Amino acid sequence: MKRQIGERIKEIRIKKGLTQSYVAKELGYKSPSMLSEIEAGKKGIDADKIPLLAKILDVDINELFFKEKIHEMRIFNHSA
Repeated sequence: MKRQIGERIKEIRIKKGLTQSYVAKELGYKSPSMLSEIEAGKKGIDADKIPLLAKILDVDINELFFKEKIHEMRIFNHSA
């Protein structure tokens, strides 16, 4: 699970054009190395930081865990 969310964070961060330094600072980390370790799956992110991270990345919290948007999945499943 750590690796999955870390990969999603990195993917979204890069897509949004944000640096590790910027996101780490906004999360309250002293250096970008903590975010680097989270993205690499070496460390997990504290649950209480997830809403803030979603805000920083400007995504719904679910997008940190799932590649497909939950809303789009619901529409697709209802139309199938």
